[in-house]
Amino acid sequence: MKNELKANLYISAERSKPVQHHTAAGADTPRRGRLAQRLVTRRGAGRSAQSPRAWLRRAGIALLIGSVALGAGGAAFAAKAPSPSPAPAAAPAAYAGGGAPGAEGAASEQPRSWLLKWGDPALAHELRGTQVIHRQSEAAVDVVRPAADAGEDVDAWLRRLRSEPGVQYVQENGAARILALPSVGKSAQTSAAPSGEVKSSAAAAANSEVGNEGAADAALKVNSATVTKPNDPELSKQQYLTQIGAHRAWETVREQKDIIIALVDTGIDLDHPDLKDNLVPGVNLVDPKKSPDDDNGHGTSVAGVIAAKGNNGIGVSGILWNAKLMPVKALDEWGDGTEQDLGEGIMYAVKNGAKVIVLSVGLHRSSPYMQDIVNYAENQGVLLIAASGNDGVTMGSKAAVKYPAAYPTVLAVGGAKSGGSPDERSNGGPELDLIAPWHVYTTAVGGTYKKEEGTSMAAPQAAAAAAMILARHPDFKPYQVRDLLRQTAKDIGTAGVDDSSGYGLLQIDRAVTAALKKDAFEPNNSAGEAKAFPLINQESAELENGTDQDWYEINVPYDGKLTLRYNAKLPSGAAAPVVRFSHYTGGKLQSSEETKLSSDTIELDVKKGKQLVQVMPVNTQMKSAVPYVLTSSFTMAPDAYEPNDLIGKAAKLEPKSGTVTGTFHKTADRDWFVVTFKQDGKLRVTLDANTARIDPGLSVQREDQALSLYDENGEGVSEQSPLLSVTPGTYYIRVHNAIALESSPTIGTYELKLDFTPDLTDPNEPNDKSYEALMMNAGTEYKGVMHTAADTDWFQFRLTSESIVSLNVAGVPANTTLKLEGYDKRMVRVFSKQTDAAGKLQTTEQALSPGVYYVKLTANKAFNSQYYRLNLKAETLVAGFRDIKGHWAQKEIESLSKQGIVSGIGSYRFMPERQITRAEAVTMIVNAYKPIGGSAIAKSFRDVSADHWANDAIRKAVKQGWAQGFPDGSFRPDEPVTRAEMAVLIGYAEGIAPRKASTRPFDDVSPYDWYSPMLSAMKAEGKLKGVKNNRFLPEEQASRAEFTSLLYRYYAE
Repeated sequence: MKNELKANLYISAERSKPVQHHTAAGADTPRRGRLAQRLVTRRGAGRSAQSPRAWLRRAGIALLIGSVALGAGGAAFAAKAPSPSPAPAAAPAAYAGGGAPGAEGAASEQPRSWLLKWGDPALAHELRGTQVIHRQSEAAVDVVRPAADAGEDVDAWLRRLRSEPGVQYVQENGAARILALPSVGKSAQTSAAPSGEVKSSAAAAANSEVGNEGAADAALKVNSATVTKPNDPELSKQQYLTQIGAHRAWETVREQKDIIIALVDTGIDLDHPDLKDNLVPGVNLVDPKKSPDDDNGHGTSVAGVIAAKGNNGIGVSGILWNAKLMPVKALDEWGDGTEQDLGEGIMYAVKNGAKVIVLSVGLHRSSPYMQDIVNYAENQGVLLIAASGNDGVTMGSKAAVKYPAAYPTVLAVGGAKSGGSPDERSNGGPELDLIAPWHVYTTAVGGTYKKEEGTSMAAPQAAAAAAMILARHPDFKPYQVRDLLRQTAKDIGTAGVDDSSGYGLLQIDRAVTAALKKDAFEPNNSAGEAKAFPLINQESAELENGTDQDWYEINVPYDGKLTLRYNAKLPSGAAAPVVRFSHYTGGKLQSSEETKLSSDTIELDVKKGKQLVQVMPVNTQMKSAVPYVLTSSFTMAPDAYEPNDLIGKAAKLEPKSGTVTGTFHKTADRDWFVVTFKQDGKLRVTLDANTARIDPGLSVQREDQALSLYDENGEGVSEQSPLLSVTPGTYYIRVHNAIALESSPTIGTYELKLDFTPDLTDPNEPNDKSYEALMMNAGTEYKGVMHTAADTDWFQFRLTSESIVSLNVAGVPANTTLKLEGYDKRMVRVFSKQTDAAGKLQTTEQALSPGVYYVKLTANKAFNSQYYRLNLKAETLVAGFRDIKGHWAQKEIESLSKQGIVSGIGSYRFMPERQITRAEAVTMIVNAYKPIGGSAIAKSFRDVSADHWANDAIRKAVKQGWAQGFPDGSFRPDEPVTRAEMAVLIGYAEGIAPRKASTRPFDDVSPYDWYSPMLSAMKAEGKLKGVKNNRFLPEEQASRAEFTSLLYRYYAE
């Protein structure tokens, strides 16, 4: 029974025997290997056994001249291949005998396949050196590859094909795949179908249904039969049905058996108990000898969302309880296929009566072939619905609506969270039409069920809604179905259409009950009422009469050309009225153009930002309405470096680090840049893009040498050259969009970054020998490089007096060690140090005698891309101190130091301006006056231990009565000394008797201050002086220089 069912559901197209192919060694993963085999063997299609990553992600286009509507002249083209599914041309003689090229065991790469479009099918003719693998009559497309005996390389073959009369374009047959998430693939957990009649939970779900909103919806009358509650036992797991209003919609429409809904996917489980009764014959394009049974699972899940049979007592319910689903298997067990498969699947569905086609597949590139296929379906009255993609999180701001969803006449569907907001993983953009639930519970292969997620599951919800609309409005054109779905979507987030949710969340109940508005943009009769018009989309509207005006606001992301395709929907034979299109920015008219045609194209040169477009009849007396469809598109303006498409026109860049921003504004755009370096150096080139629709392709070459291509990553991921050693000369850089050999114009920018580090010259050379040593001066920085690992740099410096010397080096590259050694004039080493991990070194400070000294630098490896920086610091010592030279108290400090009365504080420093402590002050006066009698006294202090450095001096000073402690038994040796205490200490040590005076010795010293008598006596002797204006500042702290200076005056003088 199973085989009989599959036989009934399987239509086999007549095909030629596949050509055997032996793939090259080193095949990649089984999935990619299988696709590689299909690309080469299925229907004889050839494919190179190059890097699987490269061919999987690139759809190379060899030629793109333009695009015409498919089907034109189809009869003439079909006459050349009259069979329903035409067989390809016979293989060349070299392939006869059943031997495929390379079948003898050669591991050489096999040729790829290309899609060749005839602009006029009547001009189709045999092409020399070309094997026709397959023919698509409706598309006027041949699938071709070079014949085995062509005797020319692929590039030459492609150039020749481009020049053939009648050939419109030749593009590489690129890869396409399902938009499944890795976590919900074939291995996802499934559950078996419950059996028996089970009470439905739909009634409870319906109670929480999202209601219709707006007066127009409330006024609608629903003419339906008695509501039947579906009895599918798994219905409670299908919460998304409540979110999109499916339960309410079932009160009006539950089935659609008048049209066919085609799934171009991985096939459908033909034996699934919840699907088999809703299937019609389909096709397996992967293996025409087999049925379109699903060996992946993706297509089965999509099918269940649309039309798992409802109210049948098992499993789940599709949005449509009864339907006609056509399985078109265009993708293999891994979800992989080609553009040819995708296009052929769409054409098969159109030719066999489908009116709605759902495409849960996608790719980031646009191609003339897919654009033609999309146009063909639209012209045949077939609605295409596609998923927007699932890269919102992984690619961030670079994510874009995938093709074919991004084409204006394809309904693009994104994903929504359970709360109704856009799922951040869903690809957004101006092409997005609406969103539907991301999470579903649906059918799975083997008669089971499972949870699924992604925009792949959102798109079939919209497809089912479209079929239900056609059940209510069978005469609707595709654009009308799209408009009604947009008009009835629930606006979420930002008011109106936006890049995250399009027109909003799918609401099927509204869609099947609402009337289509002829012009949903009204009121928009003035600039102030202008309505947002998505940049890449098709919308319908109406000029009601001669006085009606339609104003639109279109935001463009860059400077470029905005194209509006106008198509008046007039009754047959009616004359087209003259319509004026006016373009405004900033309130000023930029251009105005009139059209007398029912179909015309208006092109506007625009700057980044908001554009206002006015559409109005020229004849204000016009009485009849003019319905029309407006399609917007956009191309980038040339960047500032154009024209630079040829190496001879390469844009000049400065030989330094910098960044260039450019665009791929036309088909097969290649941007060349040239840099002339005048010195050796290191160069790294990076190419990045701000959109996944650009796959950065980077090439670098030196003049008269081969071009090196750096293209290892995928779409939207930056490419980088290795670190290149450049020598003086001219270098060329080429950038292109590697998403296809001849990629279509792309909205987005690339950023080319040059990081150049010149190989520096050493300004100190020659200094490789000690007798060539460069004379150094303290305080001057010396820069140098190490040209080789054996390079040695010598320096010298001279000291005229004893000095404290230190050297430091910085700027040494990472992973490089530089060693510094110092020698005296007898070449005796006096210091040595090497750099640390940070590329720095600092020698220990040393006191060196007058003379000549040498510095030797060596490194463990060469470096010349950055300078090392060498500095000498030499501080002359005066009396053994480095910090008193030129000080106002230099003479006094120098004198007392030589006598051993004062000393420094370490590191050859006296620190004259630092406050002096009680311990230091006592020590100085004891050193100066040397009191007789020793230190054997009973008095001790609790804060001066026996091993304190000033213990002996403190005891002697206290014994002499020069100093005393505090009542708490402390001496407080580290406490600073005031200027008054300084004078009193030195006065007592000098033996001066305090003199009580009735007048002030200084203006800021009162006769009653405890220190006033000693200050009066010392001033009277003429050696104690204050500061300006007869002030002494007695309570301020004394510095070491002040104490030394006053002590010198009394002791030395």
